[in-house]
Amino acid sequence: MVDQPVVLSESGESTEVEGPSARDVVYAERLEGGIEVVFLNQPKKKNALSAPMMGKLNALLSRADEDPAVRVVVLRGAGENFSSGGDLSQGPAAVPGPEGARLTLRRYLDVVRTVRSMAKPVIAMVDGYAVGGAFALALASDLVCASDRALFVPAFCQIGIMPEMGMCKFLPELVGAQRAKELLFFGGKIPAQRLCDWGLVSRVFPAAVLEEETLSFARELAAMPDASIQITKGLVNALTDDNLETCLQAESTASPFCTTTRAYAAAMERFAR
Repeated sequence: MVDQPVVLSESGESTEVEGPSARDVVYAERLEGGIEVVFLNQPKKKNALSAPMMGKLNALLSRADEDPAVRVVVLRGAGENFSSGGDLSQGPAAVPGPEGARLTLRRYLDVVRTVRSMAKPVIAMVDGYAVGGAFALALASDLVCASDRALFVPAFCQIGIMPEMGMCKFLPELVGAQRAKELLFFGGKIPAQRLCDWGLVSRVFPAAVLEEETLSFARELAAMPDASIQITKGLVNALTDDNLETCLQAESTASPFCTTTRAYAAAMERFAR
Protein backbone atom coordinates (compact mmCIF):
# COMPACT_ATOMS: atom_id res chain seq x y z
CA MET A 1 0.00 0.00 0.00
CA VAL A 2 1.23 3.48 -0.95
CA ASP A 3 -0.10 6.63 0.73
CA GLN A 4 -0.76 9.76 -1.33
CA PRO A 5 2.45 11.59 -2.27
CA VAL A 6 3.31 14.56 -0.07
CA VAL A 7 4.77 17.68 -1.65
CA LEU A 8 5.73 21.05 -0.26
CA SER A 9 4.20 24.29 -1.41
CA GLU A 10 6.28 27.42 -1.91
CA SER A 11 5.37 28.40 1.66
CA GLY A 12 6.85 25.15 2.95
CA GLU A 13 3.49 23.65 4.00
CA SER A 14 2.92 19.98 3.19
CA THR A 15 -0.05 18.96 1.05
CA GLU A 16 -1.28 15.66 -0.32
CA VAL A 17 -1.80 15.42 -4.07
CA GLU A 18 -3.16 12.79 -6.41
CA GLY A 19 0.22 12.23 -8.02
CA PRO A 20 3.56 13.93 -8.66
CA SER A 21 3.38 16.78 -11.15
CA ALA A 22 6.07 18.52 -13.13
CA ARG A 23 6.20 21.23 -10.44
CA ASP A 24 6.92 18.82 -7.60
CA VAL A 25 10.71 18.94 -7.65
CA VAL A 26 10.81 16.92 -4.43
CA TYR A 27 8.05 14.68 -3.10
CA ALA A 28 7.63 11.74 -0.74
CA GLU A 29 5.68 8.51 -0.79
CA ARG A 30 4.88 6.46 2.31
CA LEU A 31 5.15 2.68 1.93
CA GLU A 32 4.05 -0.05 4.29
CA GLY A 33 6.38 -0.79 7.18
CA GLY A 34 7.27 2.82 7.90
CA ILE A 35 9.37 3.43 4.79
CA GLU A 36 9.37 7.00 3.44
CA VAL A 37 10.64 7.25 -0.14
CA VAL A 38 11.79 10.76 -1.04
CA PHE A 39 12.14 11.52 -4.75
CA LEU A 40 14.39 14.10 -6.41
CA ASN A 41 12.05 14.87 -9.28
CA GLN A 42 13.63 16.73 -12.17
CA PRO A 43 14.23 13.78 -14.53
CA LYS A 44 14.51 15.96 -17.65
CA LYS A 45 17.51 17.65 -15.98
CA LYS A 46 18.80 14.37 -14.51
CA ASN A 47 17.48 15.59 -11.14
CA ALA A 48 19.89 18.53 -10.97
CA LEU A 49 19.92 20.04 -7.49
CA SER A 50 18.67 23.63 -7.33
CA ALA A 51 18.64 25.72 -4.15
CA PRO A 52 14.80 25.73 -3.85
CA MET A 53 14.85 21.97 -4.38
CA MET A 54 17.32 21.55 -1.52
CA GLY A 55 15.16 23.67 0.75
CA LYS A 56 12.18 21.43 0.05
CA LEU A 57 14.28 18.29 0.47
CA ASN A 58 15.48 19.50 3.85
CA ALA A 59 11.90 20.16 4.95
CA LEU A 60 10.71 16.72 3.84
CA LEU A 61 13.59 14.98 5.61
CA SER A 62 12.87 16.92 8.80
CA ARG A 63 9.18 16.07 8.52
CA ALA A 64 9.99 12.36 8.11
CA ASP A 65 12.31 12.45 11.11
CA GLU A 66 9.60 13.96 13.30
CA ASP A 67 6.93 11.49 12.16
CA PRO A 68 6.82 8.49 14.55
CA ALA A 69 5.34 6.33 11.78
CA VAL A 70 8.53 6.66 9.68
CA ARG A 71 11.30 4.19 10.46
CA VAL A 72 13.54 4.42 7.38
CA VAL A 73 13.98 7.03 4.64
CA VAL A 74 14.97 6.02 1.11
CA LEU A 75 16.35 8.88 -1.01
CA ARG A 76 16.28 8.37 -4.76
CA GLY A 77 16.08 10.14 -8.07
CA ALA A 78 13.12 9.99 -10.44
CA GLY A 79 13.90 8.27 -13.71
CA GLU A 80 17.24 6.71 -14.57
CA ASN A 81 19.59 8.96 -12.57
CA PHE A 82 20.11 9.81 -8.93
CA SER A 83 21.24 13.36 -9.71
CA SER A 84 23.55 15.26 -12.03
CA GLY A 85 24.65 17.48 -9.13
CA GLY A 86 24.21 21.21 -8.68
CA ASP A 87 21.87 22.87 -11.14
CA LEU A 88 24.20 25.14 -13.10
CA SER A 89 21.24 26.59 -15.02
CA GLN A 90 19.34 27.86 -11.98
CA GLY A 91 20.48 31.43 -12.60
CA PRO A 92 22.20 33.97 -10.37
CA ALA A 93 21.45 34.28 -6.67
CA ALA A 94 19.09 37.02 -5.49
CA VAL A 95 22.05 38.64 -3.76
CA PRO A 96 24.98 39.21 -6.16
CA GLY A 97 28.59 38.16 -5.57
CA PRO A 98 30.10 35.81 -2.99
CA GLU A 99 27.44 36.64 -0.38
CA GLY A 100 24.71 35.43 -2.71
CA ALA A 101 26.68 32.28 -3.44
CA ARG A 102 27.12 31.71 0.29
CA LEU A 103 23.39 32.06 0.96
CA THR A 104 22.62 29.63 -1.87
CA LEU A 105 25.21 27.12 -0.66
CA ARG A 106 23.73 27.19 2.83
CA ARG A 107 20.64 25.34 1.58
CA TYR A 108 22.82 22.51 0.28
CA LEU A 109 24.88 22.30 3.46
CA ASP A 110 21.74 22.27 5.62
CA VAL A 111 20.61 19.07 3.90
CA VAL A 112 23.88 17.39 4.87
CA ARG A 113 23.43 18.56 8.46
CA THR A 114 19.92 17.14 8.53
CA VAL A 115 20.85 13.77 7.05
CA ARG A 116 23.66 13.34 9.56
CA SER A 117 21.73 14.55 12.61
CA MET A 118 18.27 13.08 12.03
CA ALA A 119 17.47 9.97 14.03
CA LYS A 120 15.96 7.93 11.20
CA PRO A 121 18.41 6.06 8.97
CA VAL A 122 18.68 7.30 5.38
CA ILE A 123 19.38 4.92 2.49
CA ALA A 124 20.51 6.50 -0.78
CA MET A 125 19.30 4.50 -3.80
CA VAL A 126 21.61 5.41 -6.66
CA ASP A 127 21.02 4.60 -10.31
CA GLY A 128 22.70 6.25 -13.27
CA TYR A 129 24.75 9.31 -12.37
CA ALA A 130 25.54 10.77 -8.94
CA VAL A 131 27.59 13.86 -9.73
CA GLY A 132 29.23 16.44 -7.47
CA GLY A 133 26.89 17.36 -4.63
CA ALA A 134 24.77 14.28 -5.35
CA PHE A 135 27.83 12.11 -4.75
CA ALA A 136 28.38 13.97 -1.47
CA LEU A 137 24.71 13.49 -0.55
CA ALA A 138 25.08 9.74 -1.04
CA LEU A 139 28.20 9.71 1.15
CA ALA A 140 26.34 11.63 3.86
CA SER A 141 23.61 8.98 3.88
CA ASP A 142 23.80 6.08 6.32
CA LEU A 143 23.71 3.36 3.67
CA VAL A 144 24.01 3.35 -0.12
CA CYS A 145 22.41 0.88 -2.52
CA ALA A 146 23.51 1.34 -6.13
CA SER A 147 22.83 -0.27 -9.48
CA ASP A 148 25.58 -2.02 -11.38
CA ARG A 149 25.44 0.78 -13.96
CA ALA A 150 25.65 3.64 -11.44
CA LEU A 151 28.53 6.08 -11.87
CA PHE A 152 29.78 8.44 -9.16
CA VAL A 153 31.51 11.61 -10.37
CA PRO A 154 33.28 13.97 -7.91
CA ALA A 155 32.97 16.97 -10.24
CA PHE A 156 33.97 20.06 -8.29
CA CYS A 157 37.54 21.13 -9.02
CA GLN A 158 36.93 20.52 -12.73
CA ILE A 159 34.41 23.40 -12.86
CA GLY A 160 36.46 25.73 -10.70
CA ILE A 161 34.91 25.23 -7.25
CA MET A 162 36.09 23.40 -4.17
CA PRO A 163 34.36 20.16 -3.07
CA GLU A 164 31.16 20.91 -1.17
CA MET A 165 28.58 19.27 1.10
CA GLY A 166 31.17 17.65 3.35
CA MET A 167 33.02 15.86 0.55
CA CYS A 168 36.43 16.88 1.94
CA LYS A 169 35.50 15.15 5.20
CA PHE A 170 33.59 12.09 4.03
CA LEU A 171 35.78 10.94 1.14
CA PRO A 172 39.22 10.98 2.88
CA GLU A 173 37.75 9.16 5.88
CA LEU A 174 36.44 6.40 3.64
CA VAL A 175 39.25 5.96 1.09
CA GLY A 176 42.27 7.72 2.62
CA ALA A 177 43.62 11.20 2.02
CA GLN A 178 45.85 10.46 -0.99
CA ARG A 179 43.23 8.55 -2.96
CA ALA A 180 40.61 11.16 -2.04
CA LYS A 181 42.79 13.98 -3.37
CA GLU A 182 43.40 12.12 -6.63
CA LEU A 183 39.66 11.58 -7.09
CA LEU A 184 38.82 15.19 -6.24
CA PHE A 185 41.61 16.70 -8.36
CA PHE A 186 40.92 14.68 -11.51
CA GLY A 187 37.26 13.70 -11.20
CA GLY A 188 36.19 10.94 -13.55
CA LYS A 189 33.42 8.34 -13.51
CA ILE A 190 33.75 5.80 -10.70
CA PRO A 191 31.69 2.60 -11.07
CA ALA A 192 29.50 1.56 -8.15
CA GLN A 193 31.24 -1.79 -7.77
CA ARG A 194 34.59 -0.07 -7.24
CA LEU A 195 33.09 2.11 -4.53
CA CYS A 196 31.55 -0.99 -2.97
CA ASP A 197 35.01 -2.59 -2.89
CA TRP A 198 36.31 0.58 -1.19
CA GLY A 199 33.50 0.56 1.38
CA LEU A 200 31.58 3.62 0.14
CA VAL A 201 28.61 1.66 -1.24
CA SER A 202 26.74 -0.90 0.87
CA ARG A 203 25.09 -3.02 -1.84
CA VAL A 204 25.28 -3.24 -5.64
CA PHE A 205 22.29 -4.72 -7.48
CA PRO A 206 21.46 -5.25 -11.16
CA ALA A 207 19.73 -2.13 -12.45
CA ALA A 208 16.56 -4.05 -13.30
CA VAL A 209 16.00 -5.00 -9.65
CA LEU A 210 17.56 -2.00 -7.88
CA GLU A 211 14.26 -0.60 -6.59
CA GLU A 212 12.96 -4.01 -5.50
CA GLU A 213 16.16 -4.98 -3.70
CA THR A 214 16.65 -1.56 -2.08
CA LEU A 215 13.12 -1.57 -0.69
CA SER A 216 13.65 -5.12 0.58
CA PHE A 217 16.83 -3.91 2.28
CA ALA A 218 14.89 -0.96 3.74
CA ARG A 219 12.09 -3.22 5.00
CA GLU A 220 14.63 -5.44 6.73
CA LEU A 221 16.12 -2.40 8.45
CA ALA A 222 12.68 -0.99 9.33
CA ALA A 223 11.72 -4.27 11.01
CA MET A 224 14.58 -3.96 13.50
CA PRO A 225 14.14 -2.30 16.93
CA ASP A 226 13.99 1.39 16.08
CA ALA A 227 15.46 2.72 19.33
CA SER A 228 18.67 0.71 19.02
CA ILE A 229 19.06 1.59 15.33
CA GLN A 230 18.56 5.31 15.95
CA ILE A 231 20.84 5.41 19.00
CA THR A 232 23.55 3.53 17.10
CA LYS A 233 23.34 5.95 14.18
CA GLY A 234 23.49 8.91 16.53
CA LEU A 235 26.50 7.60 18.43
CA VAL A 236 28.48 6.57 15.35
CA ASN A 237 27.85 9.95 13.69
CA ALA A 238 28.64 11.84 16.89
CA LEU A 239 32.01 10.08 17.12
CA THR A 240 32.90 10.54 13.45
CA ASP A 241 31.38 13.95 12.70
CA ASP A 242 33.20 16.04 15.30
CA ASN A 243 34.87 18.00 12.47
CA LEU A 244 31.92 18.06 10.06
CA GLU A 245 30.73 21.52 11.07
CA THR A 246 34.27 22.88 10.70
CA CYS A 247 34.33 21.47 7.17
CA LEU A 248 30.94 22.92 6.25
CA GLN A 249 31.82 26.34 7.69
CA ALA A 250 35.05 26.37 5.68
CA GLU A 251 33.10 25.47 2.54
CA SER A 252 30.64 28.31 3.16
CA THR A 253 33.54 30.77 2.93
CA ALA A 254 35.91 29.18 0.43
CA SER A 255 33.45 27.90 -2.17
CA PRO A 256 31.78 31.32 -2.77
CA PHE A 257 35.26 32.79 -3.23
CA CYS A 258 35.90 30.23 -5.98
CA THR A 259 32.90 31.61 -7.89
CA THR A 260 34.79 34.91 -8.30
CA THR A 261 37.72 33.35 -10.16
CA ARG A 262 38.38 33.40 -13.89
CA ALA A 263 38.50 29.61 -13.97
CA TYR A 264 34.94 29.37 -12.65
CA ALA A 265 33.72 32.06 -15.07
CA ALA A 266 35.28 30.15 -17.97
CA ALA A 267 33.64 26.92 -16.84
CA MET A 268 30.23 28.59 -16.64
CA GLU A 269 30.75 30.10 -20.09
CA ARG A 270 31.49 26.64 -21.51
CA PHE A 271 28.37 25.26 -19.84
CA ALA A 272 26.18 28.03 -21.27
CA ARG A 273 27.19 27.24 -24.87
